[in-house]
Amino acid sequence: MNALLFPGQGVQKVGMLDFLIASNPEVKNLIISTSEVLDFDLLDLISNGPEEKINLTEYAQPAILASSVAIARSSDITEKISFTAGLSLGEYSALVYAECIDFKDAIRLVNNRGRLMQNAVPEGTAGMLVILNMPLSEIATMIEKINEFGKIIDFSTDNADGVSVLAGTNSAIENCINYIENGDFRRVKTQLIKMSVPSHCFLLESAQEELAKLLNQIDFSTPKIPVLPNVLALPTTDTSAIKEALISQLCSTVRWRESIEYLIKNDLKKIYDAGPEKTIISMARKLKDIEKRSLLDI
Repeated sequence: MNALLFPGQGVQKVGMLDFLIASNPEVKNLIISTSEVLDFDLLDLISNGPEEKINLTEYAQPAILASSVAIARSSDITEKISFTAGLSLGEYSALVYAECIDFKDAIRLVNNRGRLMQNAVPEGTAGMLVILNMPLSEIATMIEKINEFGKIIDFSTDNADGVSVLAGTNSAIENCINYIENGDFRRVKTQLIKMSVPSHCFLLESAQEELAKLLNQIDFSTPKIPVLPNVLALPTTDTSAIKEALISQLCSTVRWRESIEYLIKNDLKKIYDAGPEKTIISMARKLKDIEKRSLLDI
């Protein structure tokens, strides 16, 4: 059993598709076609930047989706893909690959999704924090204690064993860092993420409401292969469940570790990374029982 996986926000960079655009006219035409639904030139942004623009959520999301879909469509995967999934934003790429939603609909959706997220949180007021080597039980205890004092922090993303991401206000992030630095956590490390918007947390509730309205305007088809939504960590072809999962995802924990563990327990042989960087492969290598599987960058 083989799985094709798509990355989320953070892999964007100027020139990330140069290697394909120069050699594959179909890829170039795919990116150009987004001009029909976007109010900016995505091909120029991906190729020339500027960096500060492509890093803004509303621009990064369509850039990553288009690049990931282009990479997947131009690949020469010969083995049958049994499942697909995407990390956060990557879930939309997976749904396009599975023919559950149309490419242009997805491009329009993630551009609006990014704009809604950008507008939901005042710039500079919140952030995201990676925590390494801290047991999930200890993270849960820390979140509970910090939230008792009104400095709300959410468990944003469960990436892999010992790789967790929290999201919340700057004061809550600072409290987490202080909690770890002042506690008996010798191997635990923290790192702030450079994101223009904190993802998968309570701060995006207003964006979630508006996203639901947009998703209800989109046609969903039964996917050709099962998709593992982030909030379920289980495969489904139920379009109603898929749509509800996309809505819930904006404020809920991304259960990526559990999703990969499901695949491993169900005879996963190969993982293909459809992103412009090897982030999916890097995270997968941190999981137990993954060493015997083939991890391939397409």
